[in-house]
Amino acid sequence: MLYLHALRAARMRQLRARAFRPLARRRFPDREPPGKASPIPAARELWASPAFEGSSPLDASTRLGRFHRQYGDDVLAAARAGDLEETRRLVATWIEAHPPHDGDAWHPYPLSTRVGNWVAALTLLPELASPELSRSLWRQLERLRVNVEDNVLGNHVIRNVRALVLGGTSFGAADLTRRGIELLRRELPEQVLRDGGHYERSPSYHLVVLRDLLEIQAASPHSWLAEAIERMRSFAAALARPDGAPALFNDGTVDAPRLDLPEAPEGLSVFGDSGFVVVREGPLWLAFRCGVPAPDFLPAHAHADALSFQLWWRGRPVLVDPGTFTYEPGAERDWFRSTRAHSTVCVDGRDQFRLWGAFRSGPLPKVNLRYARERAVEASVVLPGRVRHVRRIEWADDEVWVYDQLEGNGRHHVESRLILAPHPPELAIALLSHGEMTTERTWISERFGERAETLAKVVDAELELPAQLGFRIMLAG
Repeated sequence: MLYLHALRAARMRQLRARAFRPLARRRFPDREPPGKASPIPAARELWASPAFEGSSPLDASTRLGRFHRQYGDDVLAAARAGDLEETRRLVATWIEAHPPHDGDAWHPYPLSTRVGNWVAALTLLPELASPELSRSLWRQLERLRVNVEDNVLGNHVIRNVRALVLGGTSFGAADLTRRGIELLRRELPEQVLRDGGHYERSPSYHLVVLRDLLEIQAASPHSWLAEAIERMRSFAAALARPDGAPALFNDGTVDAPRLDLPEAPEGLSVFGDSGFVVVREGPLWLAFRCGVPAPDFLPAHAHADALSFQLWWRGRPVLVDPGTFTYEPGAERDWFRSTRAHSTVCVDGRDQFRLWGAFRSGPLPKVNLRYARERAVEASVVLPGRVRHVRRIEWADDEVWVYDQLEGNGRHHVESRLILAPHPPELAIALLSHGEMTTERTWISERFGERAETLAKVVDAELELPAQLGFRIMLAG
C-alpha cells in the first residue's frame, strides 16, 4: 500500500524518468568539446565569497559521505586559496581515478556539483585551463544532458540546471545553456512558492537552492530569475535563527551556505504557502511549523513535525529542532524524523504520517494555519485515528503559552514534548492542564554524524478526547 501511494503521488515525468533511468545511466556520450572551457568572470566575486567556504568532510562509510567526496569541493577550496599546483593535482587525480562508470562519481547529482565547482575553480585560477580539463568537463556535461534527475525533481534538478548553465556558458555552448534555462523556467514557478520559500520546506535546503540560483543568474541573467531570488532572500532572512543559521525544520544542518541576506524583519512574519510563522520581538525569537511537510510527490526530506516550534531568548536557544543526524536508513534516521523527536504532540505512539526507508513517507497529513496575529498564532493538523490537534501559541514580554486541543473520540495515549537546548538560559516550565510533567533524555543533531544529548519536558497521559494540554514557559528577564 505504501508503494501504491508513492506511485499515485508521483509526477508523470518522475515515473517516465524512473522507467528510462536504467538505460539513461548506461549512456556516456563521448564527443569532442566545442572548444576550451573558459572562466566566467561575472561569477568570480560570488565564488570567492563566504558562500563557498568549505565544511568538514562527512563520514565516507555513508552514501552521503561518498557523494561529498565526488563534489569537487577540494578543487574549489584549493582554488580559493590560490594554490594552482594543488588544484591541478586534484583535477588530474580525479580524472585518472574515475573513468566513466555508473557509480557515485558519475551519478548526476555529484557530477553536477563537481562541474560547477570545477568551472568556479577555473574562474578563480584561469591558469588551470588545459585540454584534459576541458575534455573531462565536456564529457561530464554530455553525461548530464541525458541524465537530468527528473526521477527526483526538487533541489536535484536545480543542481543539474546549475551545471548545464555554467558548463554551457564556460564552453560558449548556447544549446547547453538554453537546455538549463528551459528546465529552470519549467521548475522555478513550482519550486519557489509565492512567499519565497522553496517547496521542499527545508530552510537549510532553501539556502542550497538559492546559492545555485545566484550562480545561474551571474552566468546567465534573467529578470524573472532575479525576482524569484529576491523573494527567496527575504524568506531565508526571516527563517534564520539569531545565530544566523537556518531554522532546522525538515532535513538540514547548520552547515548551509552563508549568503548575503537582507535584514530579518522585526515582529510577526507569516509565510502561509511555505507553512511557517516567525516572531522577532525584542529578545524573543520563535519559529512555528504550520504547513504541509512537503510536496506529496517529493517527501524525501520531510519530518513528521507539524505544529512544532523553536524558541530562542536573548540570542540563546531554549527549544530546538532535533535536526538531521544521518541519511542512512535505519533506527537513527527514523528517530530524527519522528514526531516524538520534536516539540509537538504524539497520539497513540504514532507518527503524524508513515516514515519508511531513508527518504520515503506519506500519505502526508492536512495542516492548516488558522490565523496569525499580534502575539498569537493557531494551526491544526489531522492525525491518524481521526484525531485533530489544534495548537495555539501566545507570547508576551518574557512568557510563552502553548495551548493544545485534541479533538476526536475515545481514549488515547497522548505525549506532548518540549525539546530543550543542551544549555538553555534560565527558565521555568509549568503545565496548563492536569497531569504530570517528567524529564527524559533525547538527542539533537545540528551537523551530519554529530549528535548531542539533551533533555525534553514530557507530558505522558491517557486522555478521553476531546482534551486539552498546555505549557507555560517563563523566561528569565
